[in-house]
Amino acid sequence: MLLPPNFDHLVIAVPNLTESVEQCHNILGVKPIPGGAHPGLGTANALLGLEVGDEPGDQHHDIYLEILGPDPDQDPELAAARLAGITQPTAQRWAIHPDDFDGLVTSAARSWEPHVDLGEVHDMTRRTPAGTLLEWRLTRRTPLALGGIQPFLIDWQDSPHPARQAMPSVRLEQFWATSSDVDTTSRVLRSLGATIEVEAGVTETLHATLKGPGGSWTI
Repeated sequence: MLLPPNFDHLVIAVPNLTESVEQCHNILGVKPIPGGAHPGLGTANALLGLEVGDEPGDQHHDIYLEILGPDPDQDPELAAARLAGITQPTAQRWAIHPDDFDGLVTSAARSWEPHVDLGEVHDMTRRTPAGTLLEWRLTRRTPLALGGIQPFLIDWQDSPHPARQAMPSVRLEQFWATSSDVDTTSRVLRSLGATIEVEAGVTETLHATLKGPGGSWTI
């Protein structure tokens, strides 16, 4: 499986967070832990660690799975833009954590071929159930670039990386994309240092296969 060394996390968007956490538990045999809410955005998440490597327990740096859904304690309209069209668990997007966040943002903005639009840089926060305040920066654009295949950039600054907290984990067996223009999509990914496998397909779509003690789940 082809993964960049700065892979940070995979976002599985869902229409109902509580139901999807139980679905994940039933299929994979592990239950995601609560992550926390995103104030003002209408969403909350649940987390699992991701194992990648030749042997169980191997880690590909700090990576994790984020299950993202509407937060029932916030206005449901707030989540509409981030979860538009989500009617079932969907591999919506993914993140990389470049060594030079600002440098890559600047170089991407100046690129001409292939054109890479990362969107704007936003400051984000959420408080974990344990009370820890996480603060980070990320790039965001709407609609998602290449159907979510183009990763967004994230900078955790001085916050502890979410993957370092105690949580159950599953194996990322496969992670790939399908695209109607494999060449252009692959060149965009290479320009960001974020190469993954890209296959020919009708639409731009991310795919992932997860494996836990209870079974496998392809999303």
